[in-house]
Amino acid sequence: MSKSKLVWALSLLALLAVLSGVSAQDMTYQESPMLTEMVEANELPPLAERLPAEPLVVEPVGEIGEYGGTLRFADANASSLWSASTLRQSGLFLYDQEAVNITNDIAKDYAFNDDLTEFTITLREGHKWSDGAPFTTDDIMFWWNDVANNAEISPNGPGSFWRFADGETVFEQVSPTVLKITFPQPYPIVLDRLGRTWFSADPGFMAPKHYLQQWHADYNENAAQLAEEEGFENWVQAFQAHLNPTRQYDEDRPWLYKWIPEEESTDRVIFVRNPYYHAVDPEGKQLPYIDRVSVSIISDQETMTLRASSGDLDFEGYYLNAADLPVYRANEADGDYRTLIASQIRTADLALMPNRTVQDEVLRDLFNNLDFRIALSVGINRDRMNEALYFGLGQPYPALPMPGNVYVRDEWKTQYVEYDPDRANEILDSLGLTERDGDGFRLRPDGERLSLLIEIGVLEGSKQAACELVANDYVELGIEAICRLTEGSLFNQRHLANELEIATWHLGRAGRFGRADPLFWGFQTPDQQRWGGQWALWLTTDGAEGIEPPDEIKELDTIFKDWQKTDFGSDEYNRLAEAYFSYFANELPMIGTIGMWPTPIVVSNRLHNVPEEGIFWGADTNFYPPYYPEQWYISE
Repeated sequence: MSKSKLVWALSLLALLAVLSGVSAQDMTYQESPMLTEMVEANELPPLAERLPAEPLVVEPVGEIGEYGGTLRFADANASSLWSASTLRQSGLFLYDQEAVNITNDIAKDYAFNDDLTEFTITLREGHKWSDGAPFTTDDIMFWWNDVANNAEISPNGPGSFWRFADGETVFEQVSPTVLKITFPQPYPIVLDRLGRTWFSADPGFMAPKHYLQQWHADYNENAAQLAEEEGFENWVQAFQAHLNPTRQYDEDRPWLYKWIPEEESTDRVIFVRNPYYHAVDPEGKQLPYIDRVSVSIISDQETMTLRASSGDLDFEGYYLNAADLPVYRANEADGDYRTLIASQIRTADLALMPNRTVQDEVLRDLFNNLDFRIALSVGINRDRMNEALYFGLGQPYPALPMPGNVYVRDEWKTQYVEYDPDRANEILDSLGLTERDGDGFRLRPDGERLSLLIEIGVLEGSKQAACELVANDYVELGIEAICRLTEGSLFNQRHLANELEIATWHLGRAGRFGRADPLFWGFQTPDQQRWGGQWALWLTTDGAEGIEPPDEIKELDTIFKDWQKTDFGSDEYNRLAEAYFSYFANELPMIGTIGMWPTPIVVSNRLHNVPEEGIFWGADTNFYPPYYPEQWYISE
């Protein structure tokens, strides 16, 4: 077995270790004492009536947990509570930590037909919303017909993922527990997409029809009046407010999440366990173990760091920075917590993307010269960057998907990554860039100083500092590089107007999810491929806009689209992926720096069953689901 295949196999085994082989059949179910009290007070039906016929069985990471306690958590955004929402979410499916393997969550099962044009989802018989109403395919059809395809609620439709030039996506309700989706072409990437919980959870793929229809004009002729009574301008605003999973406007709204809204104040939101949650442990104990989640609203980064390093939070990773790792380590004993180190599911914190269609003709010629791009790459001292910004815990890496993907060849992982300023200078000299000005900077063929404007479109992580280190390295090459932070919307405007010289961004979507959402790798929207945005625009408009790309780029686009139609993990899948990403490895359209850099995660010593070894952290997996928060437990 090859090393890459071994990595995949071990990743799958790790995932299966979390999901128990124990059957839910014939289990004696148990529940939290707080729910038993509610049953005895006739406020809830018995547990057997609240669970699906076949609950999901989750094997704890460490041991069978104890019921009770309140998880101390934090979020920086009071209006969205995005981090808290992803902690609580449950979707049809979820990824493992490396965003490679997918397993069931809400869904009981799934299947493709032979030609991959039909995708069938089977739900769990007897699954219920948090108010006890049945969760069925009605709720998925409601989302598809009355939310995603309602012109007033969703003016742009269900999104480009579900649209095709040669046909339509069809949702068919086979039964209350079986849904079939038919596509006009092979479309296995539907599973790649739904593996990211956000896209297969409420309201990204379903919504409680029985509850939300009262605010929907197609179901309630008085919806406009109801909206007005609640202070909204129209029924659409009211519906969206009750639909929104990241706002706590409606505490009565039913959920499928682990914890549901209970109480809200200006600086804190409290969530309580969902009494109808669909999962149990191998002993039949309904999950989650933890009764409540108390979310403190902390909008200031300095305060967030202080609270985390003081031991005030039981779990925090989303809002912590690698630069503060020494602070977290130093305060572990006093704060009674441990600091875990997770690797980002991103292969570059800062990637350079020389614009191959830049308006400046001299720079365009240079950027389209592979040797010049190689010089820019080997002229970066990645080891120094890794030590200075990531405590030596990141990985110097090219602009490629994660190394665990089987199609990423070993020789690609170090190609053009080793620091070699002598080679870089030799290349630049060989290109005729030998003349210099009084400050020692090289002169372009037109006599102007060789100066590169590197624009940073999102200020997060260590991008600004990393860019300044690159600029410093380029001085040794006789190249002036200017790093400039450009506000996000202006950055995108400049990209679409072909005004950027060198764009920068991180490189995510680096696992399996990247095939379904090719933000950094495909040509399917004009804002993709910032190294060739005008080429992407031409390809996505059938030549009506943008700049016609060379034949090799057209062929690359075809390969990617063919790859999206192949069965995940098949020989053809790997062959096409290798053919596609060989261009990124050998032709260097983007220049990577440090990938898989560390993310500190602070975990209190009273919190148990949190994975601690070989862990990953990133948007591709929706951060929290691979950690199975429902099987965390608290003991003092």
